[in-house]
Amino acid sequence: MESNVTPIKFRNEGKKYKRARQDGGILRMDFALFFTVIAICLFGIVMLFSASYYKGISEFGDGYHFVKSQIEYFAIGIVVMLGVSFIPYSLYRKRISILLGYIAIIALLILTLVKGKTVLGAKRWVQLGPINMQPSELVKFILIICISAYMSRFAGKMNKFPVSILGVLALIVLPCALIYLQPNMSMLIIICAVTFLMMFMGGAKLKHLAILAVIGVIGLIVLSLAKGYRSGRFTSWLHPWDDPKGSSYQVVQSLFAFGNGGLFGQGLDASRQKLLFLPEMENDYILAIIAEELGFVGVLALMLAYMFVIYRGIRVALSVKDRFAALVAGGITAMLAVQIIVNIAVVTNSIPATGQTLPFISAGGSSLVVFMGATGILLNISRYTEKRRTPLFPKRKTAADLPAEQSA
Repeated sequence: MESNVTPIKFRNEGKKYKRARQDGGILRMDFALFFTVIAICLFGIVMLFSASYYKGISEFGDGYHFVKSQIEYFAIGIVVMLGVSFIPYSLYRKRISILLGYIAIIALLILTLVKGKTVLGAKRWVQLGPINMQPSELVKFILIICISAYMSRFAGKMNKFPVSILGVLALIVLPCALIYLQPNMSMLIIICAVTFLMMFMGGAKLKHLAILAVIGVIGLIVLSLAKGYRSGRFTSWLHPWDDPKGSSYQVVQSLFAFGNGGLFGQGLDASRQKLLFLPEMENDYILAIIAEELGFVGVLALMLAYMFVIYRGIRVALSVKDRFAALVAGGITAMLAVQIIVNIAVVTNSIPATGQTLPFISAGGSSLVVFMGATGILLNISRYTEKRRTPLFPKRKTAADLPAEQSA
């Protein structure tokens, strides 16, 4: 019996995508994705105000300090997201765009190491005029575009080891080395994880990916144990209650917040952990405050919203017939999913503590604006999508679907 599934065919990379697909303009944009991201951002502003009020008073004498900054960046993010959504994604594929983007991120990372601001022993921030930014947030998305362009150009050779593995690794090795020197181990892990997923999307052989995964895990263990404080995080992760007032203090306070929240939470603005008990409650650990105030139900609602955004991203990647666009959409969606998973795992002590924001929610202008800009790229690609002629999971034929003479 022949299958009725039509495989996805990508357009030739040398041909320009038919402009007829964009003639619908903004009306072809994925509005479900757009409004869901906006809703998550607005929810994040409300929860950030609740989580950061007392810390704002304690450190800045202004309970509105963090939320005012977040609202400003949210406004900038909307402009960036809408602006980027009107820039044809094909511009990112041009060699001059790839070259300039790659040079820019290398220059920013070097500038961060040379003139960056040291916070908690790490140089991750750099002042560019009035803007204080974290370049690594931008790096991860530019690398997605670079990797997508590379895998599109060598689409027919992605099953060969030198092209699929060594070629892609050559693109990320220098940025990753500079990020490691900051040091920013969590960002390094996320970039490597997303690169691995993109290799899978691009058609690399599973045995090549398996070898790379083994080498990557061994390298991760070696790098993690190279610094004493990192090995201490592993100990705190495995035995958090051995030192609840010392090395495990933050994660223990986070677990208290989850426990206090229960099913329906203590109520909005009723968190006790935000009374300066939980460090970084406005940033990496804001999910713990959400759990305490809104409970399991509130966290579940947020996770469903995230899952819907990820679903729309996957849908865009599967529905566009340009290989480069599909890889970019898949990479952005993978980055969002991986960072959400890492943040949730950290605040619930499912993995050792590491510093990564919760997308669209945590305080931080660089993260918010960059993620909204990446969403803008997804929105632009969504304007080029086509309706699938066959369902993603086609219905299996039964005897009732066959002609009478065949089912007899």
